[in-house]
Amino acid sequence: MLTKNTKKICTLLGTRLPIVQAGMIWVSGAKLAAAAANSGCLGLIGAGSMQPELLEKHIIKARSLTTQPFGVNVPLLYSKAKEQIDVALEHGVKIFFTSAGSPKMFTDYLKGKGATVVHVTTTPELALKCEKAGVDAIVAEGFEAGGHNGRDEITTMCLIPQVVNAVSIPVIAAGGIGDGRAVAAALALGAHGVQIGSRFVATAEASAHSQFKDMITQSGSSDTMLAMRKLVPVRLLKNEFYAKIARAEESGASAEELKELLGKGRAKAGMFEGDLREGELEIGQVSGLIRDILPVQEVVSRLEQEFFAARESLKE
Repeated sequence: MLTKNTKKICTLLGTRLPIVQAGMIWVSGAKLAAAAANSGCLGLIGAGSMQPELLEKHIIKARSLTTQPFGVNVPLLYSKAKEQIDVALEHGVKIFFTSAGSPKMFTDYLKGKGATVVHVTTTPELALKCEKAGVDAIVAEGFEAGGHNGRDEITTMCLIPQVVNAVSIPVIAAGGIGDGRAVAAALALGAHGVQIGSRFVATAEASAHSQFKDMITQSGSSDTMLAMRKLVPVRLLKNEFYAKIARAEESGASAEELKELLGKGRAKAGMFEGDLREGELEIGQVSGLIRDILPVQEVVSRLEQEFFAARESLKE
């Protein structure tokens, strides 16, 4: 997978492969991040669902499971983002992926501590703002992605070339990338690397509940939808909770009404505790392609094999 472009991101992140395992709430703890790191990718601990003291435990555990670089994903919309960042810095974390907020919030602070900063964005215009804010690279995430999503609904195929044209720093493609063919396509569009979320949810090392993992492998091509646009758009699997949200949105529910219906703890209930009826089951459209739950090492090996097979097929 090494090309002139991918070498840039591998050098920046200290990895063998230009692949980032996404930092996802209730899914990507120490075991997943370390397994991804040991497989040649950049593993990310998803701090969004963690109090600072729990994040600290996961960083310490990940450090005991791998000698390879790993990072932390910090969603900036949470009130304890600064505490999470400081805990990670105290424990020697040098790679931070920030999302769901302005890249100006902590980039200078992190760069001043010698850290590498990558920010997640969903439009070329926002990507340019990220570059001006001083980030080292950008994750350009398409509309297909699971979890919190962009309001502009730009698909990955359209987004990546526009972002590559807009900025001069490395671009990591995300959204709808679940096999080696998609990795090859993203690199062909000019991306320097890829970030993969949903495929890593359905792994042995992910902390997602086994019933949620099973539901992913049984899902079809149209079993995810974007919901709660008046709050923060979220892509999730269809279930009873989604149906309630869809009916409320169709009837013109306000943001406050949707917030009340969402309540607290639904993502934890669904993804971590296995409530498949009333939980919030965040996953990407590519879930319709996922049919098995594998160890991370096997997933990564398969990604590599599929990538090279796709590349060879273009020579025929």
